[in-house]
Amino acid sequence: MNEVRVMGAELNGLGWALKQIVDQTIQDPRVWESVRKIKGSLVVRETAADVAVTIWFENGDLGIQNDAIQKPSAYIEAGFEELADISSGQIHPVMAVITRRIRAGGNLIKLLRMSKVMISE
Repeated sequence: MNEVRVMGAELNGLGWALKQIVDQTIQDPRVWESVRKIKGSLVVRETAADVAVTIWFENGDLGIQNDAIQKPSAYIEAGFEELADISSGQIHPVMAVITRRIRAGGNLIKLLRMSKVMISE
């Protein structure tokens, strides 16, 4: 069974919410197959509360920690509502970027692959 490892101190609210979503989505063999070989980091920042987490992808080992690291492979910044819409599958991350509902940066190809773990369908 695949599970995201908590790294460091106890997770903030955003971290726990994302951990639950990622733990659920990586049980789907299609999602797991598409992310298990990724190496990099994804920072997710909720802008209203200014809280962030980093999700680590290390060739089949996923970890999550509080706060943003200095140089992630990719990042997403959005309000709570926008992050919830992405996580619930109501809006695709690409469409959210195009419509400027979220800010994203870094390696956008990795971001697309990494964001699959955040979308529960």
